[in-house]
Amino acid sequence: MPKGEFVAIVGESGSGKSTLLNMIGALDVPSFGKVYIDSKDIFAMKERNLTVFRRRNIGFIFQSFNLIPELTVEQNIIFPVLLDYQKPDRKYLEELLAVLNLTERRRHLPSQLSGGQQQRVAIGRALITRPALILADEPTGNLDTQNSREVIALLKKASRKYEQTIIMITHSRGIAQTADRILQVSDGELTDFGRCRE
Repeated sequence: MPKGEFVAIVGESGSGKSTLLNMIGALDVPSFGKVYIDSKDIFAMKERNLTVFRRRNIGFIFQSFNLIPELTVEQNIIFPVLLDYQKPDRKYLEELLAVLNLTERRRHLPSQLSGGQQQRVAIGRALITRPALILADEPTGNLDTQNSREVIALLKKASRKYEQTIIMITHSRGIAQTADRILQVSDGELTDFGRCRE
């Protein structure tokens, strides 16, 4: 996948979509084959190096948000940076909060937010380290139609603005149609690699 492409992966439940995403994200180890990110064979790395590489180069967005309930919006977003013993880029943080329409909510806890707002925090957390690759597993699965549209629009905007490659799993054909390319997974195999849009 070229840098900055927004790809949707579709397929029946149990077809292997999440397994594929987890292998790309180095959360699951493939039984055979290789995974390359920026020309690096990620599973040839030592575990410690892989952990650091994943933290710095891959952003994850999950259906269930996975926010830390005791942390504010801002703290949840910058958490991956602090985990890497770095200082957050305050200018970039402000930009993200504005893009995600969360500036006024920065000191709120997840329990004080709607589902759509929580998912936007999760997107901010995935973007804060400026990863080359963002993996989104059903990012709109718990959202209504309006919030789903907003989340997809934000992902597309990030893909374009920050030249990040986004791979998204979705059950929704309508949401998949918004991607640059659609991949089809059937019974554990990629059966259609889709066509790149002009």
